[in-house]
Amino acid sequence: MIATIHTFGRDLKWNPHIHCLIPELIYSLKKDKIKTFHHFNFTKLRKTFQFELIRIIQEAGGLKKPEEKNRLYKDHPKGFYVYAKFKSPDNASNDASSNKNSKDIQSCVNYVIHYAGRPAMAENRITEYNKESKTVSWFYNDHKDEKRHDATDNVIDFINRLIIHIPDYHFLTTRYYGFYANASKKTLDKVHALLGIKKNKDYSRETRTKALKNKLNKLKYRTHLIDSFNRDPIQCKCGFIMQYTYTYNPLEDKRNDRTYRKRCIDEMYKMRLRRRST
Repeated sequence: MIATIHTFGRDLKWNPHIHCLIPELIYSLKKDKIKTFHHFNFTKLRKTFQFELIRIIQEAGGLKKPEEKNRLYKDHPKGFYVYAKFKSPDNASNDASSNKNSKDIQSCVNYVIHYAGRPAMAENRITEYNKESKTVSWFYNDHKDEKRHDATDNVIDFINRLIIHIPDYHFLTTRYYGFYANASKKTLDKVHALLGIKKNKDYSRETRTKALKNKLNKLKYRTHLIDSFNRDPIQCKCGFIMQYTYTYNPLEDKRNDRTYRKRCIDEMYKMRLRRRST
């Protein structure tokens, strides 16, 4: 599956949950065959999620007393909450026990991507900022009734509502499991071959590394000048490429650096070479 974590609700409360895309097939590595399936046991999913979450909390040092763990199982005999209803335009009832899955795969993908890339709150939801009272007014539409609810918070409280949803540095909000994982690239190629799907794009590590190198090269100072003025800044008039020796700061003793910068830019324009027509 492909899973992405989403930590906020519409009212900006701390509501961590996971959106998943699960393919309707199973790949057998021993038999080198694929098998389709359409039934998903949501009761088992809820109980498995409950067991694994409690186990992780215990390993992290929480739920030290046995009665705390037992109370969670007693208060939630059906497992922890899992919203696993089908997102299908053909299934108006949205019944979780139905076997009628969505046929519009692209809309399901777009739905998950929307949550993976969106911020905690759009700027257009802020209706007013009061400098005198130092408050922020904003609104949200509740999931239950889809009605607009207006809220007003102190500036500090409003900022706190937002920054708690900023993920830690290097934390990956999207994870890939099974044959979608990077380590299972060969397995995914076998699945594609069994399904008769041709790869429209080369996703090999060499190709991705080369593409990243070309992308970063476009952001370099030298590349920008070549694209803008058609002139290599480190190429000598004799034709050789100059080697870096030391850095000279021309603005070190300049009082009016704005005039100096303008003169340098004008000189570069005069030195600009015309592009050869091909």
